Amino acid sequence: MAQKTNAIKTFFDPHLGFAGATIPIPDKVKKVARKLNGKSMTLHQAVVKIQAVTNGAVSIENGWIALKLSESNAKHIFRVIRFR
Repeated sequence: MAQKTNAIKTFFDPHLGFAGATIPIPDKVKKVARKLNGKSMTLHQAVVKIQAVTNGAVSIENGWIALKLSESNAKHIFRVIRFR
């Protein structure tokens, strides 16, 4: 089932910035995720805030917002922040 982007959600559990990825989540994305923590807004508003600081692809997944980055032949997917 696709998420409704106009649904108001509460955001929590931002990415810590490490945890085994071959590259770290970009600092600007990490800062936005921390600012979203505990806030309520639409999914669309949250995606716009994250997308504004990255060239990566931001998408809504099942209960979380993802950031997909490509570097050479490698692809990285980060769980930026969760929502409920």
